[in-house]
Amino acid sequence: MKKLLPIVLCAAILLAGCKSSGTSETTSSSAAASTTESVASEATSESVSDSTEAGATEEAQTANLESAVAALEAVNPIANPLGQDDFDFYVEYTMMLTMDNIVAYDGDITNNQADCGLVFVAQAKDGKAAEVEKELQAYKDSLAANDMYAEFADKIAISKEARIVTNGNYVAMVIASIDVGDYAAIDTALETALNF
Repeated sequence: MKKLLPIVLCAAILLAGCKSSGTSETTSSSAAASTTESVASEATSESVSDSTEAGATEEAQTANLESAVAALEAVNPIANPLGQDDFDFYVEYTMMLTMDNIVAYDGDITNNQADCGLVFVAQAKDGKAAEVEKELQAYKDSLAANDMYAEFADKIAISKEARIVTNGNYVAMVIASIDVGDYAAIDTALETALNF
């Protein structure tokens, strides 16, 4: 019995130590969780306020976009344009534009295989117009590089001459329709279309 008593006392001390250590760990965990929640809450508040400020300065100017597109399509009509959902898909996945750089956009592209007409005007986020212009240039280069088919030679020649113009946060790209053929009237329209 004398030998059993020390073993029982050691076990009791170990159990008591584990229990108080567990309580301490639980208290520490609760404090850490509370601190983490507080930091996360502050970060969320700052993020919401930043996005509110950004949203206020980067509101979509749809009237400007519609006006620019109308002016450009007056001299470069787009025959049989894609539907809006298809155009949205085209902008993101064929033109490969980074949508995070754009506040809003408008325009049309022809749905006729025998044509190449395009009018596209984007309102870039502050400081992102150069990036949008660069991506549009890459898209233009990809169109002009596709000269494997002789039957598309006229479309490729017109696409090589596509116009990309930037004014402030607005970037426009225009490819002349086959019926228009040259860029004289388009160049004139581009001089004023993005002046808001």
